[in-house]
Amino acid sequence: MKITGYPACHIMVHNEQVVQRVCPFCGLIKYLLMKITNMLLLSLFISLLSCGNMHQYETIINDLRVQHGYKDHFLGTFRCGVFVPPDYDPGKKYPLIIFLHGYSDTTTWDMGWYHDPVLSADPCIVITPKCPVTEKKGWGGSWDSKPSPMMAKAFEMIDLVGQALNLDSSRFYICGSSMGGFGTFAAIRQHPDLFAAAYVECANGDTGMAAILTKIPLWMFHGSEDPVVPVKGARDMYEAVRHAGGNQIRYTEYKGVGHNVWDYTGKEKTLTPWLLAQKKGIVHNTPDSLMNLKATVTGSQDVLLAWDMPAGRTDPDDQVWYTRIYRDGQVISEVYNDQNTYTDSTVVSGKPCLYQVSAVNYYFWESALSPALTVVPGKQ
Repeated sequence: MKITGYPACHIMVHNEQVVQRVCPFCGLIKYLLMKITNMLLLSLFISLLSCGNMHQYETIINDLRVQHGYKDHFLGTFRCGVFVPPDYDPGKKYPLIIFLHGYSDTTTWDMGWYHDPVLSADPCIVITPKCPVTEKKGWGGSWDSKPSPMMAKAFEMIDLVGQALNLDSSRFYICGSSMGGFGTFAAIRQHPDLFAAAYVECANGDTGMAAILTKIPLWMFHGSEDPVVPVKGARDMYEAVRHAGGNQIRYTEYKGVGHNVWDYTGKEKTLTPWLLAQKKGIVHNTPDSLMNLKATVTGSQDVLLAWDMPAGRTDPDDQVWYTRIYRDGQVISEVYNDQNTYTDSTVVSGKPCLYQVSAVNYYFWESALSPALTVVPGKQ
């Protein structure tokens, strides 16, 4: 019995029932047609998605080119703040700052970099990506081999900003607080040659990346009583970098402070000047020595030291970041460049002390020590 309309290789009659018989050749053709159809549909979907993304990218780039001040931009549902100086000049190159916020702390529309003195002296373009609390991986960490989804989106935005605006590639800076600090270490590991400097608040990272961190100026901040991110991780990271030969790292630990380190770094007057002073590809030298070290005995256990800063220097290497105070060959304290005095209240009356001071510039270079000054506490 023959049933018309079907290839004979597909149909046979067995006990008065129609039974399908598979021909290997026709089966292969059918399989290939199905695969080709699926590939065409997938290709069409990707093409449509790509067109949508390209349109979105073009919209953001065009918006950035005419933007002044702060604005939120969206890559799908991903939100990212961008600040463009109001007097942006496309003929000039601008430093870029990427700030990664902590868990749920997405309020970054009014930051110090948007105002004077930075806005007048050294205007910057600032990117502040936003990570929803529903994103469990946050900004990721330096233990991760790949960026988290939100970090990947952040770098998409960085690329778009780079296409739209005139960035100085030798002055890319990244910083972050808490979850954003972990993300800062992750970004440095994933892009080890991108940044000119970084700072991190109340966070830590994989000490296995210490060798990478020896190549980038870094300032770390932590509270000694942090109940959220224990201070040991920050101490370990600092020691690992130093052990690896890093001499461009500074660690500031606030005694008695918990997780809210940002309340204290906001008062660090030299943080922004230090950050913006860093530039890739520049060789630096030691600053000039401090001058005219003097001492006044003010009590049985108090010695007031005073010195003169180098005056009239225009060389950036001579700009003092902080002064180191030495007593009997050991560093006993450091004071920032807005001070030229220090009171030593830990001396023993009648025991001679030998004092010296040195200047450290923004590039971690230390001057020669000043001539030694011997003082006997308790003697006027």
